[in-house]
Amino acid sequence: MIEPRCADPAGTIGFFLCQAGQRLRGAAIEAPRLEARRLLAHVLNTSEEALLRDPRAPVPLEQAAHFAALLARRVAHEPFAYLTGRVGFWTLDVEVSPATLIPRADSESLVEAALEAWTDKRAALRVLDLGTGTGALLLAVLSELPAASGVGVDLKPEAAALAARNAARLGLSGRARFLAGDCRKRGHRGLDARSGAP
Repeated sequence: MIEPRCADPAGTIGFFLCQAGQRLRGAAIEAPRLEARRLLAHVLNTSEEALLRDPRAPVPLEQAAHFAALLARRVAHEPFAYLTGRVGFWTLDVEVSPATLIPRADSESLVEAALEAWTDKRAALRVLDLGTGTGALLLAVLSELPAASGVGVDLKPEAAALAARNAARLGLSGRARFLAGDCRKRGHRGLDARSGAP
């Protein structure tokens, strides 16, 4: 199939969106136009709506190069969250990296189950998250239970460090600790609940 030419002038937002959409479609990426908008909005540090309002606005050369590099990675099917370094989970925006798995929306059912099980939202519960990765599960639970605290454990030091950064950015570092190591070799006494990604 021959792709239509892009109507907007070269170097503009509209042109980059058109070209990116075509490349993503060619790579069989689902929702290519949406992904192109999300990626360019990330690079330009703006909203998708702002892109659509002014499609003839120029894209600065430095951002154009950055966009091209990220687009090439996405065309190669690198997960979108690794390109932006962020993903939404529960009501939180968490940092991700290749050192961790990307939190999945279906894992939010674990947060829902925990909240349903703990009817006293003011209880000083202690929660353990095994294989914490980004810390998303533990941090989501702590964001809903103001008196709870928890520990996240991961084999990878990079993952534990990333989870600690997420806790700090979300204002939960006073109630969440993250450790690197083998959770089978640590004691877990005095805990009210344990969690882990499915």
